[in-house]
Amino acid sequence: MLNFKTNVPEIDRENLNLLKAAEILQQIGNEPNPTANEFYAQLAVNDFPEEDYSDVVLAAISIETMMHMDIPGDEIDMPEPTVH
Repeated sequence: MLNFKTNVPEIDRENLNLLKAAEILQQIGNEPNPTANEFYAQLAVNDFPEEDYSDVVLAAISIETMMHMDIPGDEIDMPEPTVH
């Protein structure tokens, strides 16, 4: 896992949550919009502390939201993008 450190603890915590969420999303697969049940099941398998669940879930929602593309496939000449 990558290790980004700043002088701001809040940013470091957010970055860590984003990296944890990205790791879980990659374990689920490369299809867009994994279900909450799929994500929670993978979260449980990874044995994250329960107190971190909400922060990691919010980070995953952020990642999935940012990865959404509203460009119809016929308007651009490129292969399907990698989602995660």
